Amino acid sequence: MRFLLRIALMFGAISMSFASSAREIDYQRTITRVARDIAKLKGDFPQLADFSLAQNLQAKELKISYGYHTHQAGRTGGWTSGVPNPDEDGVWFYIDFHDPGSTAQIHTQPMSAPICIGGKRVSFLSLEGARTSSLSGSIAKILKRHGATDCAH
Repeated sequence: MRFLLRIALMFGAISMSFASSAREIDYQRTITRVARDIAKLKGDFPQLADFSLAQNLQAKELKISYGYHTHQAGRTGGWTSGVPNPDEDGVWFYIDFHDPGSTAQIHTQPMSAPICIGGKRVSFLSLEGARTSSLSGSIAKILKRHGATDCAH
């Protein structure tokens, strides 16, 4: 009987552990899954030709950064002057998950609606060349599929 009680207690502890971990978000795993889903878009978006998890994903830092056919900005001022600007057939984008209280310049850019995944804020900045199919909507859908919501919810 004591043996059965120990097993019951052990299963109870295990199921409680699963329940609490299900509520916690593994941000490294989530950003990696986002990057994998972006890589799956290569067939539809030629500007993703050079995208790779090895080069563009920094899972420990919770970042994805990618540029294809870009050049240094020709103007000063504003966030677009500090990042690579796309050629006509290029793209640049940056995604990260960060603390909502971050004051890093990249995290203080105006957004139409604050986006969050769990307790982290999501930055998604994108510049696209005039002769490319827009990729931003597809990336936004990927982020949403992986839990991104309006921070107010």
